[in-house]
Amino acid sequence: MACSLRPFHTVVVALILLGSVSSAIAQQPPQKKPEVIRDRFAELADRISIAPSGRSREPFTRYPQPALSWSNPERQTPAGAMYLWTASGRPQVALCLYPVGEDVIDLEFQSLSEQALNADSNDRLMWQPAGPGIQWTPIESAPRPAQSAFLRLRQMRVLARKFSSQLVPPDKNPVELRLLDTPVYRYELDEAASKSSASKSNRANADLIDGAVFTFVQGTDPEVLLLIEAYHDGDRQAWRYALARMSIVPTQVRHADTLVWETDWAIQRPHTPYFVYKSF
Repeated sequence: MACSLRPFHTVVVALILLGSVSSAIAQQPPQKKPEVIRDRFAELADRISIAPSGRSREPFTRYPQPALSWSNPERQTPAGAMYLWTASGRPQVALCLYPVGEDVIDLEFQSLSEQALNADSNDRLMWQPAGPGIQWTPIESAPRPAQSAFLRLRQMRVLARKFSSQLVPPDKNPVELRLLDTPVYRYELDEAASKSSASKSNRANADLIDGAVFTFVQGTDPEVLLLIEAYHDGDRQAWRYALARMSIVPTQVRHADTLVWETDWAIQRPHTPYFVYKSF
């Protein structure tokens, strides 16, 4: 009789365990869908105003759509978005938003400007980088910028492919980052505004011919931004580049085989060019 009862007991125990697991799953809060999270990103971005520091501060223009909607399976991030703020079409600030919990969104700021900035939300100061966020470097071996916008875009893609990047966390294997061949943003230069305004940013824009923002990504998560510009350098036309971090992790960038940019762990403060505003 004892032997004949074992299967029955086994079935009963299995059903009890299955019921417990099902109950636990039912009690877990449902995960928000990526599209719901992205709507939240847009709401938060709408609240933020970013402008140069100073009394006569004219806010930058936020590009209406995310420059990049992304995810990062390696870090279990189901959805993220990167927005850009511009001055006369030239990028000045990048902001990545991503969830770190059920109701918490982190805001990752990076200055792409050459001046001090203020970022406010509902009159609350969030971020105030005191100095430039990027440094421009000539691309010495680059050909003269083409006459047509179509051909200049092709040139920028070729120039971007000469760069490579990787995350280099200490005591771990480097993580190779992938360059997105299509820029996430192509400059929309406002020539009329550049000629009529005396602001520092627009004086710089007057020398510009073209430009684009490329990204090095993990998954589709931007870790490094590569800005490439065609500009007037006296009587000649030339190319230059700048790099900006979108990660706290140490990073390296090479141009051809030469190491041209290296970062350590990010030091984050409200006055630094790179800053993650927590729990917004």
